[in-house]
Amino acid sequence: MKKSKQLLSLLLIGTLALSTNISAAAASTTLTAAPSISASFKAKVSASPSNGAIRNAYEAVIDYATANGIPLDLSLETFIEEYEASSLTLATYEQSYYDLLPKQNPFTTYASGEDTWYYDTGTDLPQPANYSKYNLLDTVVEGDVIYESKGGWGITGHTAIVEGTYYSSTYQQYYIRIIEATTTGVVRSVLDDDRIDDKGSSILRVDSATPTIALNAISFCLSQLGKDYMIDFQKDTGIGEPDWYCSELVWAGYYRQGIDIETDNFFNEPGITPRDINNCDRLTSINFR
Repeated sequence: MKKSKQLLSLLLIGTLALSTNISAAAASTTLTAAPSISASFKAKVSASPSNGAIRNAYEAVIDYATANGIPLDLSLETFIEEYEASSLTLATYEQSYYDLLPKQNPFTTYASGEDTWYYDTGTDLPQPANYSKYNLLDTVVEGDVIYESKGGWGITGHTAIVEGTYYSSTYQQYYIRIIEATTTGVVRSVLDDDRIDDKGSSILRVDSATPTIALNAISFCLSQLGKDYMIDFQKDTGIGEPDWYCSELVWAGYYRQGIDIETDNFFNEPGITPRDINNCDRLTSINFR
């Protein structure tokens, strides 16, 4: 009888202990759940010895963009993933965002489509295009990438993709049409000699792109016409994406065809910047002068 009571006591203690552990685990799960960050990602961030410093750097970048009216939609996940993929110190990595996002009004220095005639022209040529200085019409082909060193607030540059050469009955001339993501969204625009000079432009050709690949890349970019502009430093490729920044759109067009036009050298910047594309050794600069 005495042994039976001892055994019963042990069973009760074990049951209570198991119940307590289960309750504690449930409570722990409730406390660690996050509506906007996955449990696995949150655990990864929490386990990082520099967790506080990473979050502080991320919040400082977001505060900076907000204070300066910069359209930045950067997630914590992307911020950390880009940092881990880089070989930079956290301080240098944080500074790279400030270098990419200067304290300027983007509508005064970027391709806003409001100040210069060759932005957001649609399918019509709004005025005569100038081709008297360079050999653009005989050089540029469908799918070429335009890199503008004076775009993107004059800091990161700007990129666009060539849609093709078209004829204007109104002005009795051929002209080059491009697709680009500007601060007004994804639009058609015009490339001519004046824009080349205004923006310090270069013509880049994707080495492994066949005519079919180039046309498919163009088709994807055309499917995004009218989408919004947003800097998020992500590497989106989906046809249903709601917004784009300039270099991300051009990169995605080719990435969906199996060609990565982002540089993989030491100077790779957060996200995909125009300089990353310009520095990629899988593109060749084409002489048009």
